[in-house]
Amino acid sequence: MKAFFLALPITLIAAATTLPAAAETEGEEQTQQCIRLQYVDQTPVIDNKTILVEMKGNKFKRIDLRNRCSGLKLEGGFSHSTSINKLCKQDTLQVLRSGGFCMIDKIVDITEEEALALKKKS
Repeated sequence: MKAFFLALPITLIAAATTLPAAAETEGEEQTQQCIRLQYVDQTPVIDNKTILVEMKGNKFKRIDLRNRCSGLKLEGGFSHSTSINKLCKQDTLQVLRSGGFCMIDKIVDITEEEALALKKKS
Protein backbone atom coordinates (compact mmCIF):
# COMPACT_ATOMS: atom_id res chain seq x y z
CA MET A 1 0.00 0.00 0.00
CA LYS A 2 1.36 3.43 -0.97
CA ALA A 3 1.36 6.18 1.63
CA PHE A 4 0.71 9.79 0.66
CA PHE A 5 1.53 12.49 3.16
CA LEU A 6 -0.37 15.71 2.80
CA ALA A 7 1.51 18.32 4.79
CA LEU A 8 -0.27 21.63 4.99
CA PRO A 9 0.12 24.24 3.62
CA ILE A 10 3.07 22.76 1.74
CA THR A 11 2.50 22.07 -1.96
CA LEU A 12 1.95 18.39 -2.67
CA ILE A 13 3.97 16.33 -5.07
CA ALA A 14 0.94 14.15 -5.73
CA ALA A 15 -2.26 15.89 -6.90
CA ALA A 16 -6.15 15.46 -7.66
CA THR A 17 -9.16 15.51 -9.98
CA THR A 18 -12.49 14.05 -9.18
CA LEU A 19 -14.81 11.49 -10.51
CA PRO A 20 -17.80 13.01 -12.27
CA ALA A 21 -19.78 15.06 -9.78
CA ALA A 22 -23.21 13.87 -8.74
CA ALA A 23 -25.43 16.05 -6.61
CA GLU A 24 -26.93 14.24 -3.66
CA THR A 25 -30.24 15.95 -4.43
CA GLU A 26 -31.15 18.81 -6.69
CA GLY A 27 -30.14 22.18 -5.26
CA GLU A 28 -27.60 20.72 -2.84
CA GLU A 29 -23.81 20.91 -3.03
CA GLN A 30 -22.02 18.73 -5.55
CA THR A 31 -20.42 15.93 -3.55
CA GLN A 32 -17.65 13.60 -4.64
CA GLN A 33 -16.67 10.09 -3.68
CA CYS A 34 -12.91 10.57 -4.34
CA ILE A 35 -10.23 13.07 -5.37
CA ARG A 36 -7.36 11.90 -7.59
CA LEU A 37 -4.16 12.88 -5.84
CA GLN A 38 -2.17 13.71 -8.99
CA TYR A 39 -4.22 16.90 -9.43
CA VAL A 40 -3.93 18.30 -5.89
CA ASP A 41 -1.75 21.40 -5.43
CA GLN A 42 -2.28 22.22 -1.75
CA THR A 43 -4.46 21.14 1.16
CA PRO A 44 -4.59 23.97 3.70
CA VAL A 45 -6.37 23.13 6.94
CA ILE A 46 -9.10 25.69 7.65
CA ASP A 47 -10.07 24.42 11.11
CA ASN A 48 -10.28 21.11 12.99
CA LYS A 49 -13.25 20.03 10.86
CA THR A 50 -12.54 21.52 7.40
CA ILE A 51 -9.78 21.09 4.79
CA LEU A 52 -9.56 23.10 1.57
CA VAL A 53 -8.25 21.27 -1.49
CA GLU A 54 -6.65 23.56 -4.07
CA MET A 55 -6.38 21.70 -7.33
CA LYS A 56 -4.55 22.22 -10.59
CA GLY A 57 -6.67 24.06 -13.14
CA ASN A 58 -7.97 26.56 -10.54
CA LYS A 59 -10.55 24.12 -9.12
CA PHE A 60 -11.41 23.77 -5.45
CA LYS A 61 -12.91 21.18 -3.12
CA ARG A 62 -13.78 21.23 0.56
CA ILE A 63 -13.33 18.20 2.79
CA ASP A 64 -15.72 18.13 5.73
CA LEU A 65 -14.76 15.76 8.53
CA ARG A 66 -17.36 13.76 10.48
CA ASN A 67 -16.21 15.15 13.82
CA ARG A 68 -13.74 17.71 15.09
CA CYS A 69 -10.23 16.37 14.54
CA SER A 70 -8.25 17.46 17.56
CA GLY A 71 -4.90 19.03 16.68
CA LEU A 72 -5.43 19.11 12.91
CA LYS A 73 -5.25 22.90 12.57
CA LEU A 74 -2.61 23.45 15.25
CA GLU A 75 -0.32 20.64 14.11
CA GLY A 76 -0.53 21.72 10.48
CA GLY A 77 -1.24 18.62 8.54
CA PHE A 78 -2.35 15.07 8.00
CA SER A 79 -1.29 11.90 6.26
CA HIS A 80 -3.29 9.45 4.22
CA SER A 81 -2.52 5.93 3.01
CA THR A 82 -3.88 4.63 -0.27
CA SER A 83 -3.21 1.95 -2.84
CA ILE A 84 -5.37 3.64 -5.50
CA ASN A 85 -3.83 7.17 -5.62
CA LYS A 86 -7.13 8.75 -4.50
CA LEU A 87 -8.44 10.37 -1.35
CA CYS A 88 -11.97 9.04 -0.85
CA LYS A 89 -14.98 9.80 1.31
CA GLN A 90 -14.62 6.63 3.39
CA ASP A 91 -10.89 7.21 4.07
CA THR A 92 -9.26 7.98 7.40
CA LEU A 93 -6.80 10.86 7.84
CA GLN A 94 -4.10 10.84 10.51
CA VAL A 95 -2.93 14.03 12.24
CA LEU A 96 0.83 14.30 11.63
CA ARG A 97 2.22 14.91 15.10
CA SER A 98 -0.38 13.57 17.52
CA GLY A 99 -1.33 10.52 15.47
CA GLY A 100 -5.06 11.15 15.99
CA PHE A 101 -7.45 9.83 13.33
CA CYS A 102 -10.25 11.66 11.49
CA MET A 103 -12.96 10.36 9.17
CA ILE A 104 -14.02 12.20 6.01
CA ASP A 105 -17.74 12.98 5.95
CA LYS A 106 -17.93 14.51 2.49
CA ILE A 107 -15.92 16.01 -0.35
CA VAL A 108 -17.65 19.00 -1.96
CA ASP A 109 -17.02 21.05 -5.12
CA ILE A 110 -16.73 24.75 -4.26
CA THR A 111 -16.17 27.94 -6.21
CA GLU A 112 -13.03 30.06 -6.12
CA GLU A 113 -14.96 32.67 -4.11
CA GLU A 114 -15.94 30.06 -1.53
CA ALA A 115 -12.31 28.89 -1.36
CA LEU A 116 -11.09 32.46 -0.76
CA ALA A 117 -13.69 32.92 1.99
CA LEU A 118 -12.50 29.69 3.66
CA LYS A 119 -8.87 30.80 3.50
CA LYS A 120 -9.80 34.06 5.26
CA LYS A 121 -11.27 32.00 8.12
CA SER A 122 -8.05 30.06 8.68
